[in-house]
Amino acid sequence: MRTTASLLFSLASMALPAAACSLHQQPLANSVTPAAEQRPASGDAPSSTAKVTVQPLGSVDLSQEFEGLEGRVLRTRRVTIAPGGSVAWHEHQRRPGVAYILSGNLIEVRQDGTGQRRIQRQAGDAVFESSGVRHGWMNNSAQPATAVVIDLVPASQP
Repeated sequence: MRTTASLLFSLASMALPAAACSLHQQPLANSVTPAAEQRPASGDAPSSTAKVTVQPLGSVDLSQEFEGLEGRVLRTRRVTIAPGGSVAWHEHQRRPGVAYILSGNLIEVRQDGTGQRRIQRQAGDAVFESSGVRHGWMNNSAQPATAVVIDLVPASQP
């Protein structure tokens, strides 16, 4: 699984900064998850998003790359959750992606069909997200936690 994440991360880091790559510039937004994906918190899942910064790193218009992916982009962002911060409980809907933890430690509260559970995540972990996955993130440590998040989204999604 880490091999897949490493490959995806490597491809994105090679493709996105390249001057020859046609980047689809999206509005600068501090939104981590679309409003339509927000869900009432379950159990000990975080109920709000707080102390989170989002830095868009770029995106690629996939309609230029593959037939059938018109209106979709491969988006890359750097997401940092400060100590005491969280990303609210949400459900992925046709927004597959991977979060690669660069630094720090996070607790992911996750429900992916195997029951809700708390998972300790750390630097070097790759976390795969697909339709139907419900989860949220909490940083209960004293240090910021940073991830590169790569996902496939509608071109209209900030």
